[in-house]
Amino acid sequence: MLSLLSVAGIFTEIFASGVLITGTISFLVRYFRLKQLKDLFLSLALLCFSLYTILTIVSQFFFNLGSQLSDLITIHKTISISLLIGSFFVAAFIIEHFAHKRKLLLLLVPLALIDILFFFRVLASDVNLIYRKDIIEPIVSYSLPAPIKSLWVLMWLILAFAFLVRAARSRERSRSLSLYGAGSAFLFVVAYLCIVLYTASGQGAFMLASWIITLGGVIGLTLSEVIPADSPLANNPLNFFRTRILFKLIFIFVLLIVVLFEGTTLATLSLSKSALSKSILNTYYEIARGIAQKDWSSLKEIVVTEKVGRSGMVYLVDKSGRIIAHPDPVRMGEDLSMLEPVKEVVNNRSGRIEFKDELGYPMVGAYFPVSGGGIIVQEPLEDAYFELRQLESNSILFMIIGIIITVLAGIFFAESIEMPIHKLTRGTEAVSNGDLNYRIKSESIDEIGSLALAFNKMTQNLRESQERLVLSEKLASLGTMAAGMAHEIKNPLVSLRTFSQLLQVKWEDPEYREKFASIVPMEIERINKIAESLLKFGRPAKAEISKINVNNLLEEILILNESECKKHNVRITTKFAELPLITADASQLSQALLNIILNAIQSMDKGGELIVKTDVGEVVKLGRMGKGKQTESGEIVWGEEDEARKPVPVVFIEVTDTGAGIEPENLKVLFDPFFTTKDRGTGMGLPITLRIIEENKGSIKVRSQRGKGTTFLITLPQRMEDL
Repeated sequence: MLSLLSVAGIFTEIFASGVLITGTISFLVRYFRLKQLKDLFLSLALLCFSLYTILTIVSQFFFNLGSQLSDLITIHKTISISLLIGSFFVAAFIIEHFAHKRKLLLLLVPLALIDILFFFRVLASDVNLIYRKDIIEPIVSYSLPAPIKSLWVLMWLILAFAFLVRAARSRERSRSLSLYGAGSAFLFVVAYLCIVLYTASGQGAFMLASWIITLGGVIGLTLSEVIPADSPLANNPLNFFRTRILFKLIFIFVLLIVVLFEGTTLATLSLSKSALSKSILNTYYEIARGIAQKDWSSLKEIVVTEKVGRSGMVYLVDKSGRIIAHPDPVRMGEDLSMLEPVKEVVNNRSGRIEFKDELGYPMVGAYFPVSGGGIIVQEPLEDAYFELRQLESNSILFMIIGIIITVLAGIFFAESIEMPIHKLTRGTEAVSNGDLNYRIKSESIDEIGSLALAFNKMTQNLRESQERLVLSEKLASLGTMAAGMAHEIKNPLVSLRTFSQLLQVKWEDPEYREKFASIVPMEIERINKIAESLLKFGRPAKAEISKINVNNLLEEILILNESECKKHNVRITTKFAELPLITADASQLSQALLNIILNAIQSMDKGGELIVKTDVGEVVKLGRMGKGKQTESGEIVWGEEDEARKPVPVVFIEVTDTGAGIEPENLKVLFDPFFTTKDRGTGMGLPITLRIIEENKGSIKVRSQRGKGTTFLITLPQRMEDL
């Protein structure tokens, strides 16, 4: 039978096994995603350790259920081999994580040879198993010594030391994680020492402490490896469990259920074992009393033939404690006066007792005095309490199954709550990054489903508002250009009016007709081109992805802004490379480029130069906007947050002005809504530009020096399917 602390230790061991298996799967998934060998080695080490924990419990169950000794020996040899292999993988993890990779083979070969030696010694050894009352860990000894557990502990000590060395050489956040890893590795050593104390003393508190410490070590080591060194969580890794509501729900649900199940099971087992133990002892007592009531002349014959339980017996002692009747005739006359039940019965007392026989084996029995001595009924404790051990094993087994089912159900229901919330979180992040086309797919009909529908309606309204805002911004730009364009159209109109007035008078003049034929069509084409560009730009925007020639688009925008350039005394310089057609929304892209070019012109109040360049190339980062990030060169970058699987073909559009430049404190908030330095500006031109570039999967870089001008570098993918 197991003590209540030992049963609690079993439950903690099961929980630790679950965490070990979870860690195994997590690191295996990380290996397939990141292809880092250290994750594979740590995953296999945790797998071997989980086998050790599971097989230790299985061994006790098999013993309680009366399995063959050969089966128990096979289990414990498997345990030893799993720790042996686990030691190898811990060493491989240490070398891969901390040493130079070229040293990996050199250091692992000797360790592999040691493991192979120990492996064959375990297989060839005879095994002696000693199971004891209330102790799960049996005493295991091999005929051929193989210090496997010592090797296992040594590997964890080396790992703790390696983490400490790294902590001493690391910066603050990396140091915190390294110290966490060192402490976690050291906990495995402490846990082993607790198991040694438990095996030696049989105190269930040591076993419980061992598995609680192991649980802490597994969690700590997992956190130290999963959390990136540059993450804010590195300073306090335990906050990782607060980053997702799933962890909180599972922790509360599982902890509550496990505590309730465990408390109920422990109480039930305690009462059941106490009642069954009393029943067994009472049965032996009734047997002893029943035999004592027989005639003295028939007692010896009854003692020899009476059967007790699975392997028990009855014997008769005289007043001095010597055997006068025994199933084994060889033992006749043997002095047993040193045994507790014999001492009691010769003093004319009766009772029930658990004691150790003359060889030190635990026994259960009863005694009853008779006129010439006393009756002793006894049975080996492990046989006497066999049904009790079965009850204990079955109860714990059903409890384990119940916990597993409960945990799986808890995870399912926790995920059913967490997933819709996670979708809402992704939706709010998408909207905060400007993606108003994002829609939350939710099949839930509860409050979260209603919230998702409200969110989708809100984003739809915001999208419509943004479209109206884009249109109003476009109309505002058109209004700015219209005043200057009146002058541009007026000049050719004057020429046309002059020619038309002189038409009747000078038609016969060949020189007049020649000038008429060369100038009038050119002026009409100029007016037509300006009008077409203006109409094209002013047309309501409809999202339409098509093939676009960026150079042609820029030329049209520059034509529209010729009058604005003349007004501000700005000369235009273009350096267009030969570009492939790109896939984008022409209308939206025109709006974005116009906003940037118009801002550049207006920044040069006292004249200057507007330089517009295009080029082709490849990039590896292009995608979500997020907040602007400052590079080492002083540029502020919006985009380039998602790294592509391969280099992406792009076109570059560079717009440079020689204006006043942008104040450093304004550079990071340049694309924030409603931020403006103009007296009559709305502050929405550049934010709209940013959203348009984002929707076309591009990025924007801005660099500026006060008094020397500003450069906008727009990067657009040639094909969106490349991303």
